[in-house]
Amino acid sequence: MDLRRFLQGKFYLGGNLGSVNSIHNMRHTFLLLGLVWLVSSCATVINGSYSQVRIKSDEAVSYIYKGDTVVNKLDEPVTFVAKNSREPVIVSIFNEEKSKRVYILPKKAPVYWLNTFSPYLSGYVVDEITGKKWKYPKKVHINMDLPGNSYTPYFPMDSTLLLRRNKIGFNPFSFGLAYHPGVEISYERLHNDKFGTQLSYTHFLARDNEYARNAKGFRLNIEEKYFFRSYEQTRLYISLAAEFLHKTHDADLDFYTQTASDERFYFSERKKIEKTFYSITPHIGIQHYLSKKLVVETYFGMGLRYRKTTHSQVPNNYHYYISDWEWLDIEYYSNKQEARISGNMDLSFKLSWAF
Repeated sequence: MDLRRFLQGKFYLGGNLGSVNSIHNMRHTFLLLGLVWLVSSCATVINGSYSQVRIKSDEAVSYIYKGDTVVNKLDEPVTFVAKNSREPVIVSIFNEEKSKRVYILPKKAPVYWLNTFSPYLSGYVVDEITGKKWKYPKKVHINMDLPGNSYTPYFPMDSTLLLRRNKIGFNPFSFGLAYHPGVEISYERLHNDKFGTQLSYTHFLARDNEYARNAKGFRLNIEEKYFFRSYEQTRLYISLAAEFLHKTHDADLDFYTQTASDERFYFSERKKIEKTFYSITPHIGIQHYLSKKLVVETYFGMGLRYRKTTHSQVPNNYHYYISDWEWLDIEYYSNKQEARISGNMDLSFKLSWAF
């Protein structure tokens, strides 16, 4: 080998001209590919090797994990550290009257699904090889009276919160709405831990726009709720709401009249509008207890609405029309005189006081 050429970065290899720079470039390429391969695997990079599992029972129990016994005289959570894998964590639970063995199953870490955005979905392959896609639940609650391998991957709500069966609430944003501004109050009654009924009433307020000028009227809503999951401070529910709305307001409407010679005259006049709605809307919502008595709630839903809109004291020769054509003229369709079935979308927020 020519030492001078080697020091200059070039030498002969097998009769061909090689390059140290080429070797360096190959190393950089492999290193870059390795980094891309590693970074593209979300669970491998983000998910740790261990999980902290907090276990709580509905009564005071002791625990055996990997041969070690933890004596717990109080009904308080106990924390274990488990190495993430596809195998379940086995914990034995006992007290003076009962005993139970629970197999805590791993689940795919939420970041694992971010591999969908990795190049050629390569992140899935890396996470499968490293095994770091698995993660144990952070919280586990065990009911000693339930048979088999039954547990919940969360702590249930404190039963004392549900002793307050009544809630009075209001929507702090209802004053500023553009279409139906008003004062909205509600009352909710829990029949048991799963079911409840809510009544809401809105008194409409006037605004200087084409939807609420000199507005008068009300909205009445009755909603049946089913709470399908209750966490420590949060409850999830589905519901079905029936709504009745009656409202009158003034609006500047665009009309034209047509003569016998087909000549048209265009003008605008302020008219009284009367609206009556009947709606049926499924909701999915969430209630979060900020304290034992203060609850914040929001929900979303899509359903059907029968709406009837009439114009008062409008001559028969007045033709309502869109003055400025747009792809979707909300003002025109909101105030158009007609009776029809349409879609309905609900989105709301409220603060409640439980008692």
